[in-house]
Amino acid sequence: METDMPNTGCDTLLRGDSPVLVVTPHTGTLIPQELCKHAGWVPVEGRLADPAGLLFHDAARRCGITLISARYHPCVIDFMVSADGPPLSVGVDRGGLCRTHTSRGESLYEPDMPLTTAEVNERVERLWRPFHLAVAEELRRLRALHDHILLLVPHASCWLSPFREECAGRDCNVGTDNGKACDRKLVGALTESAKAQGRSWVVNGNIAEGFTAEHYGNPASGVHVLNVEISGQWRVDCASEADRTLAGPADGGALRASRDRNTSLVDTAMAPLLETFENVLRDLPAAVWTEADRHTGAHQL
Repeated sequence: METDMPNTGCDTLLRGDSPVLVVTPHTGTLIPQELCKHAGWVPVEGRLADPAGLLFHDAARRCGITLISARYHPCVIDFMVSADGPPLSVGVDRGGLCRTHTSRGESLYEPDMPLTTAEVNERVERLWRPFHLAVAEELRRLRALHDHILLLVPHASCWLSPFREECAGRDCNVGTDNGKACDRKLVGALTESAKAQGRSWVVNGNIAEGFTAEHYGNPASGVHVLNVEISGQWRVDCASEADRTLAGPADGGALRASRDRNTSLVDTAMAPLLETFENVLRDLPAAVWTEADRHTGAHQL
């Protein structure tokens, strides 16, 4: 597996030849130094939003699967949100792209130093666009190697919302842009895995839509996207496992994946699921890959 130096938006970029690409947009924990002038940001640094994403991160490393992970905490910038939201109003974020409050309702900015449109635009150019350009480039590279590829995006969008209790009833929330972003056989592989783990799930419920599924999903051309949020008791179990096995902050500010090679959930759930996805992708009928598809997503960023 080839390891690349991170760009400004990514903490980890590992290149493999598997047809699966794992992107973890909510596993970053770093806070830019300039935000530490706001007292509300100080306790956010190091606060992990997506423990399940961290375990998928470790599983991808073990399986030699291409991996892109966020460097900065999702409250700084959320890579699951479109950068082309409505204009910023004073005290209101741009559709969750750059948050003004934590999921606990804690204010991140003082009233006399609010988040500005200029600050949001700067983060988009410095962090959001490089992150998604890396995703688009890897999708093109992998699609050139395989008839079908899967972009798997574990995230914690509901958990980051003040209304997170509304989507805490299921252990596994799956989003495929209402079926338009992914072949149903891949969804079936995920739900069967959840069932085997004794977990509950819902498909295209609270996270039916999502930027990555809407923007990158093109099953007819062989590009599939699955957005997955692990919540409920499964999230609790993932958080417990992450707490036991984390080695501490990695160079560059993201949490380092486990060094324990016998991590139970990684070995029994995440890694086998990634291998199942590979097998499903290889069994799908060949897809048509046009010249226009070679520019997947990038021209819209």
